[in-house]
Amino acid sequence: MPNPIKEVLLGRGWAGQTLSRAETVERLNPVLLQFLKLNHNYRYVIRTHSDNAVTEALKRVQKTARTDVGKLSETILSCGGSPENGTDLEPEDFTLGPDDLAMLSQLEDLETELNEALVHERQEHEHQMRTRGILEALTSNSDERLTLLGDLINRAQNG
Repeated sequence: MPNPIKEVLLGRGWAGQTLSRAETVERLNPVLLQFLKLNHNYRYVIRTHSDNAVTEALKRVQKTARTDVGKLSETILSCGGSPENGTDLEPEDFTLGPDDLAMLSQLEDLETELNEALVHERQEHEHQMRTRGILEALTSNSDERLTLLGDLINRAQNG
């Protein structure tokens, strides 16, 4: 767990022991796989949702999400690991049902789970500074997707 005293004294700099490269790979690969699965679920909703405005909004945030998957993969590679690539994941294995509102609600739940995993990694493990920065950026982007999903759900419920 990050030390708040070190945070105050050192700002963005760091001192002390951080996770090894192998430990980083071990910690981040499950998060990467979770992210790959989430992106498949986004693709399902984009393909099947009946509201074009919803699908266009989701397409916009998916550009960032795909970039984020790349950042996580690069981090794992830079630590000497082999990142999950999702080649064993089939698009037809990801279905959130036919109901537009239920799809968005399930997507919000899955995004929340990813967000919590990212926050957990940042707060509970002493990652190296570069990894911490990437996890912060990914969490921020996830927060934006959660806000969008909340707005889309509210619009669907009230419209």
